[in-house]
Amino acid sequence: MVTMFLSLGFLLLFAELSSSNFKRLSPVLEAWNQTKKQPTVTASGAHPFPWTGGWEKLATIVWAVGVSIPLLAFALACHLFLSDRVEAGNLVLGTTVGTNIIGLSLAFGLVLLSGPLTFFRIRTISSPVVLLLATVVFAFVCLNQTISWGEGFLLLLLMAAYGFYFGRFSSEWKQYERAFAGQSLIESAEGVLPVLAVLCMGIGFFLLAVLVSYPFVRGLETEAWIAQKDAFRVGAHFVSLALAVPWVMRSLFSLGKGGTARAIAMTNISHACLLNVLFLPAMAAFLGLQNLSPLLLMVHLPALLLLTGVFVAALLIEKEKGGLLPWFLIASYLIYTGLGLAV
Repeated sequence: MVTMFLSLGFLLLFAELSSSNFKRLSPVLEAWNQTKKQPTVTASGAHPFPWTGGWEKLATIVWAVGVSIPLLAFALACHLFLSDRVEAGNLVLGTTVGTNIIGLSLAFGLVLLSGPLTFFRIRTISSPVVLLLATVVFAFVCLNQTISWGEGFLLLLLMAAYGFYFGRFSSEWKQYERAFAGQSLIESAEGVLPVLAVLCMGIGFFLLAVLVSYPFVRGLETEAWIAQKDAFRVGAHFVSLALAVPWVMRSLFSLGKGGTARAIAMTNISHACLLNVLFLPAMAAFLGLQNLSPLLLMVHLPALLLLTGVFVAALLIEKEKGGLLPWFLIASYLIYTGLGLAV
C-alpha cells in the first residue's frame, strides 16, 4: 500500500512538471502573435514565422492538454501495464467520467465562489456548448455498453472538427491574451528552438509519469475491487479524486483573483473536460474495450449529463453572482459519490 501511494505521488509530481512545461508554450505562442502585431519587439525586427498566424488559438489547446496530463498519463499506464483489457478500459473510463464530474462540480463551484461570470458572453461560450454536444455523443455511443472502433473514430472526428473551428473562428483567446501580453517575447524572438526544448521536457516528464505509475496501476489490479470486476467504481470515485487534486487546488487558488484568472480557470474546465470525454474513450475503443460497466448507465452518465447541462446553462445566462449554485454543485458531487458507492 505504501508503494502504491508513493507511486501515485510521483505520478502527480512528474505529471505536474510535464503540465507546467506544456503551459509554458502558451505565452511563447501568444508572444509570437504579439511579435506579428509589433515586429519591432523582436531582435531581428521581423516575425520569426511570418508565414503563420493565429498562434494564440493553438496556445489555449496546449494549455488544456497540460491540465489533462495526469489523467492522460494514468490512462496510458493502464493500457500498458494491466493484463485485463476490459477492466483497464473500465478503469480509464471511470476515471474519465469521475474527473469530468469533479471539474464540473467542485472546480466550477470554486470558480463561482470567486466572482461573477460576466466576462463570458459570446467569446467564451463556444467550448462549453461543444462540451455539451460531445458529452451527449459520448453518452449515445455508450448506450449499448460498448464503444466500437467506428464510434471511437466518430469521437476523434468530433474532436478534430472542434479543433478546426476553434482555430478558425473562435475568439475565446481574448482573456488569455490579457494574461500573456508582453511575456516571453525574448523566447519567441529566438525562433522554434525554445519551443522544442520546452516540448521535449514536457514529453519527457510525461513519460516519467507513465513509468512511475506502474506500482500504482498494478496495485489497483491486485486489490479486491478490481478482482471483483469493480474497476469502473474505483476509477470514478477514488482514482479520479486523486488525479484531480492539483486541478481543484488550482481552482481554489483562483479565489479572490480577477476576471482573467477566472476566465482561464473556466476555459481549463471546458477544454480539459472536452479532451477527456472525446479522446480517452476513443483511445479505449481502439485498444479493444468491450463490455462497459452497467454502473456507467445507472449513475454516472446521468450525473455527467446533468452537471454538464448546469455548467453550460450557468454560462449562457451569465449569473451575476454565484448565489446557491456553487453550494448546489458541491452538494451534487457529494450525492453523486454517495450514490455511486452505495449502488
